Parts: sequence; C-alpha cells; structure tokens
Amino acid sequence: VQCRGRPEPAQYNGGILKYGNGDDPNGYKTTETGVLSPAFVVYNLNKSTMYTFSGWVKLEGSPSALITARLAPDNSGTRCIGTVLARSNCWAFLKGGFVLDWPTQTSVIFFQVHIRDKSQRFASRTKLFAEACHLVGFAFQNADRTPMKITTASASLQPFTTDQWSMHQKDTIRKRRKRMATIHVADPHGTRVVGASVSVEQTSKDFPLGSAIASTILGNDAYQKWFVERFNAAVFEDELKWYSTEPASGLLRFDVPDQMLAFVRSHRVMVRGHNIFWENQDATPRWVKGLSPEDLRSAVNTRIQSLMTRYRGEFAHWDVNNEMLHFNFYEQRLGANATMEFFSVAQDADPLATLFMNEYNVVETCDDASSTVDAYVARLKDLRAGGAVLEGIGLEGHFSRPNIPYMRAVLDKLATLNLPIWFTEIDINNKFDAQTQAVYLEQVLREAYAHPAVSGVMLWTALHEGGCYQMCLTDWNLKNLPVGDVVDRLLQEWQTGQVAGPTDAHGAYSFSGYLGEYVVTVNAGNTSKQATFSLSPGDETRHITVQI
Repeated sequence: VQCRGRPEPAQYNGGILKYGNGDDPNGYKTTETGVLSPAFVVYNLNKSTMYTFSGWVKLEGSPSALITARLAPDNSGTRCIGTVLARSNCWAFLKGGFVLDWPTQTSVIFFQVHIRDKSQRFASRTKLFAEACHLVGFAFQNADRTPMKITTASASLQPFTTDQWSMHQKDTIRKRRKRMATIHVADPHGTRVVGASVSVEQTSKDFPLGSAIASTILGNDAYQKWFVERFNAAVFEDELKWYSTEPASGLLRFDVPDQMLAFVRSHRVMVRGHNIFWENQDATPRWVKGLSPEDLRSAVNTRIQSLMTRYRGEFAHWDVNNEMLHFNFYEQRLGANATMEFFSVAQDADPLATLFMNEYNVVETCDDASSTVDAYVARLKDLRAGGAVLEGIGLEGHFSRPNIPYMRAVLDKLATLNLPIWFTEIDINNKFDAQTQAVYLEQVLREAYAHPAVSGVMLWTALHEGGCYQMCLTDWNLKNLPVGDVVDRLLQEWQTGQVAGPTDAHGAYSFSGYLGEYVVTVNAGNTSKQATFSLSPGDETRHITVQI
C-alpha cells in the first residue's frame, strides 16, 4: 500500500506476459502522447485457472486518480481485475486477478482512468487501444482538460491451477492455523514411560468462526443448541443498531440485546458489537433525520454514551461508523471530523474493545469505485493520523460470484497494515440456486481461513421464520441447506478432533493440531492422568510433559 520512488521488480518475473526484443520486464518507458491505453495481449487463457495480475502505475497531469485494470476476453465485454489509486509523485502497486468461465484465444488487459468530478464521484475515461505494448505512457485528459498520462511498469500475469491454489491454502493452514505438539510422559523420577496410551482431544478452537443471530434465538432451545454446537463467535444482526435501541427520541430499549448477550455469555461465545452508527440515511432512525446539527450532535453523544457505558467490556469489537466509504449522513451534517469524534468517544467509553472500520465491496468486487482497497486504506490512515484508535479491518463479504484471485490480492494489500482482518458479514447472493451458493461459499471460506492475516470470520446468516438476509444455513426446522452442509464439513475439517497413540521409545507422542485448547489423557498400567494445554500460534513444536 506504500507508494514507491521506483517500481519494484515484477512478480514471478512477469509470468506469462511476453516481452520482446530483449525487453526487461522490470523496466519501463513512456511516450508523451499516444492513442492507446497501456495494454497487454495474452493468448490461450484457460477456464478455471487462477490468474494473478500485478504491476506498478504512475500518473502525470493530476495529483491522483483511480486506475482500473480491465480484461477483454475475445472481445466479449470487459471485466475489472484490479484497481489502484495512482499518484503523480510516486509509483503505486496494483494487484488483482481473475478466473475465466471459458477458454479464450485472445484477451487484452488494459487500463481505465477514473476522474473525480466536483461531487467527488468517479467518472471513467477510456480510449480504444490500437495495439498492445508491454509498457507505455498514455495521455488522457483531466476534468479541466489538462493532459494526463499513465505509465505502467513491472507488470505480471501468473497462472495457477486449482490444485496449486489449493495446495498453497493447505500449506498456509498447516503453518498458520496448526502447530506440532509433543506429549512427554514420565514417572515421578523423570524416567520416560514407553508404551503409555495417550489420547488428545481438542475442546475449543482458537480461530473465531461464527454467525449473526437475531432475537429469534431467544427462547428457542433447539436453535440455541444448534448454534453453540457449531460456533464460537456471534454478532447481533439488528438488535444493537440505533433504530432498534432508540426507535423514538429518549425511548431506550435494551431488553432484547441484554437477553441475547446473556445467551452468548452463558456459552462462552465471543461477540462483536454491530454497530454504533451507520452512515446510510436509510438506516438512520426516522426521528434523527430531521434534527438540526446542534440537536443531532447532542443525540449522537447520548447514543454513544448510553450504548458504550451499558455494555462496557462486553463486546470484543465495535463497528464504529458503518459503511462510511459509501454514505455520509453524519459527516455531511456534523462535519468531516464526525467519524474521528465517534472513534474518540468510543475509545474513551470502552478502551478494551477493538474498534473497526466495516465496509462492503472491498473484496467482493473491484467495480465499486467507492470502496476500492486503496480507498479503504486511505480512509483508515486518515483516521489513524487524526488520532483515532482504529485497530481492526472489517470486510463485510456480501458476495455475488466470488473472484478468489482478486480476493487474495486485496487481502495481501490489507495485510501489510499489520492489523487484524475480519470478515464480518459473509453470505452469497440469493440470486443463485442453493447448490451454487454452496460452491461459492466454500470457495470464500477456504480462502479467508487460509489467509494468514485473517483473524476471524462471521457469517451473515441470522435465522428467521421467513428466511435470512441472503443465505440461510438451515430451514426454520434446523434442517441443513446445502450451504449448511458446507459449513458443517469445514468446521469438522478445521478441528483436530481426537487423536491417540502410544508413546515411543523416548516416552513421547507427537501430533499436529489446530490451534486451541486441549485435554490429554494418559494411561499406563493401572494409572491414569489427565492434563490440559493450549496450542497457540508459533513456529516451534509445543512440548507438554505429563507426570504419571
């Protein structure tokens, strides 16, 4: 995410992008004028192959502009495969990717520039390309019709088979989500006990994987049992939002979230706070919309104080100002520093909670100019520079058809911020049939779980008698739907379960386990001993000694 004085070397040495005449894939050249976008012609791309695309981009003639890389396969339309906020004084890194539905003979990757107009919206400007060059500067016109030029360097297009992609996921899971452990068994004199029977069982998981819940879980014993058997994290779908807790001015209603909190607390389920404010005017309480700026400021202060004081220390996270890249109800009325003030008050009210940005269409698509990865990073950095204690990256994850290489590219860029990344509201659009939803959900969950920077995953699957927001795991009778089968299968796959065996000639028994809490039982002769231990993140083997 850092702008550089010079472009870095091309990833994978350029991959399958062809450089002729001895050209260096890491070099660059520009033209003062031109009739084409920087473009690359690629041949014989394969169906289902995972393609990663990257490159460095620099702008002249404008301080900054959003640049999208687009793919035109066999002249059958175009699709966005990556974005970058390019600047005039340095090189910015674009990273993205794509998967094709069918093989293509000839495809073109080119670049499109989006200029902010006076309303701060992006307008796209593209010119047709006449031929392809591995690197070229292309002249556009800025909003005031001054010349503008894009230069690209160190571009790369690298293919991976689905097997290679899966192997990388599994290798990352082995390194980041699991750890080797050795149980040493000895008698009171320190003598090794050979042939002792060792049984190890995981009792809880380190990685939070949970779901949204609604008031429908209250008093529903079967739903509660179903939930706690699967999930170790929860988020309230609507019950903490302002329109729920204060439907009319001064009418505070916390009875429902209080009961929901008692449920998750009684089952040792961690819970996220969602949300304090929501910049979307349509999600703002009706009585708030007509307030004067002075009355609105008083109302928001009362809201944040009443909410955070009541639940101080209860919620691990808070989404402070939801979807502020897309909407600006509060900032438009209270000024550009409104979000900064929200974070400041929230931090003072509950200093142990991790405060998050939360946004959609950051990983789901690169066609949304409002929420590109660089827009997210820029807003996060601005808030932190202004003093906001913002320590969490929230990605909603309302997917249509997922672009997994693009998803990984965005996560890679966000990971460089060294902040915990959470998927906060994952679902798959219900325009797809149940089986397709299941296929897409598995792709998303495997990629999220495998990425080392992802700290937790929440599904947006609160169950209602009439259905769910976009995707239900079960029907109202708690019978699994296809996506529910996917979740159950992955939950089973991502746990150690029970492993057992005898100690070896050194009195030791070793295994690889998923991070979390464990109980070990050792039997030798007529003697039995039980102990507990945890597997926390680490590269070294965890050693546990049991004396028997």
